[in-house]
Amino acid sequence: MVAADLRVARRYAAALFASAQKQGQLEQIESDMADVIMLLQQSPAFRQMWHSPRVPAGRKRELLRTLLEGRVHTLTLSFLRLLVDKRREDLLEAVDRELHQQADAYRHVVRAEAVFAVPPTPEEEAELTRSLEQRTGERVLLTVHVNPDILGGVIVRLQGQIIDGSVRGALERMRELLREAS
Repeated sequence: MVAADLRVARRYAAALFASAQKQGQLEQIESDMADVIMLLQQSPAFRQMWHSPRVPAGRKRELLRTLLEGRVHTLTLSFLRLLVDKRREDLLEAVDRELHQQADAYRHVVRAEAVFAVPPTPEEEAELTRSLEQRTGERVLLTVHVNPDILGGVIVRLQGQIIDGSVRGALERMRELLREAS
């Protein structure tokens, strides 16, 4: 996504966030947006209609009303209509991501991913979460993946950083040190 489009998506997300907050509907709006994104991913016809510049805005608004009225909050439906009216349908996914980031920041939540070589025990997962919470001062929502290729240890992605505590990473760093020394 172009930087200018990302800035526009942030502005739209900030406006949606503020409206949802004001109405006390933030969780509902987040849920609605996730449902609309899922509909885009699972329905080729909806995706084609949503992204097609050939479908007039009035027709899109009518289809949104038919498909979503009564299923999503009126604020969500109004927001989708706004995107259609401004011909900004292409920003929907970016707005959704930005909305979730703004909601996480508001709730003092940080999302992290951990890759283990083998499935961690609940105690290991809890200890890693506690450690990350101490490091960030925020509540951490940890998503765990397993990848035997890292050989052992863990790789954590947190706030744009990668913390490589894997055996494979240690071996690669050691190889680089030996290469530099010779």
